[in-house]
Amino acid sequence: MSAYLEYFNTLERVRSVEPRVIATTVGHHRAEFVRRRWVVEDGYLTRVMVPFLDSEEEVEADIDEDAGVFRYRSPQQRSRIVTRPLSDIVLYALRIDTWLTDLCSLIGIEPRQLSQRRTRVPDHLWHLGNARIAGTHDFAPVFVGRLWERAPAAETTPVLCDTAWPRGGVLLRHRPSSDSLPRDHVMRSLIDFIRVEDGQDVFDASAFDRVLRGFVTSNGDAEPEQFLQGTRVKLPHFEKSRLVSDTRAAILKFMWGVEGKTPPAMKWAEVKSKVDCGYRSFDEAFGDKVTREEYLLLVKAGGHYQVRRQ
Repeated sequence: MSAYLEYFNTLERVRSVEPRVIATTVGHHRAEFVRRRWVVEDGYLTRVMVPFLDSEEEVEADIDEDAGVFRYRSPQQRSRIVTRPLSDIVLYALRIDTWLTDLCSLIGIEPRQLSQRRTRVPDHLWHLGNARIAGTHDFAPVFVGRLWERAPAAETTPVLCDTAWPRGGVLLRHRPSSDSLPRDHVMRSLIDFIRVEDGQDVFDASAFDRVLRGFVTSNGDAEPEQFLQGTRVKLPHFEKSRLVSDTRAAILKFMWGVEGKTPPAMKWAEVKSKVDCGYRSFDEAFGDKVTREEYLLLVKAGGHYQVRRQ
């Protein structure tokens, strides 16, 4: 298995990526992780658990870096000094930023498209940057998610719903998942795209590009019943997809909700605060009432509107 995947598995085993970890947590790929600078030695345990009768006892470790060993007094024979390799008690710092940087290079994200603010939800969500859709001038955001089951939705959802993203993107995880994501983002396992050939990590750019394209179809292929992809939108009652302005696309993206669930009912005031436009109403933003009704319907008293999707 690729070292990238093994490291991702390591990240999933720790409660947080910030504290130092012991050698057994890093696992049998420790030497490779050290070589790639994904982990670095960062001190030693000062107290260790050692055998004592049918149990264990914590003892103080006397560290001798020059000799490359540590010593402790046997709890069973106080006069006996036990000597062990210092490597047994090394602590390691996880350099997740180095791994993410290398992952960006492997994926092929262009330098100008690398994220300027990588960490979006500490310990759980990172934005690598925007990957080019092959043969186009379009880009899609690429994220990495860790311990997604424990990630606070109150923090991850606003990030993924941000209208700043040019279109739906991909969130990479350590294993396959059927979880739904807000808007038109999709979740994929990193193992779907990375393999090892002749001892080298290889990224399947073609497979990744097919995912990035999302609902882009070949000539003659039927479009999905509904989707929102950049400034192209398809709703169930549309015969075919339509291109809309950036502002209208931003409004629809913010109000789209999660696939498979009823879209949220929203008022203009809360949408305008996120979309940042000078319009005074949904009707004005869509040109007139008739056009607006093709995309949004009034569903509640008090001015609550909903995207006309299933």
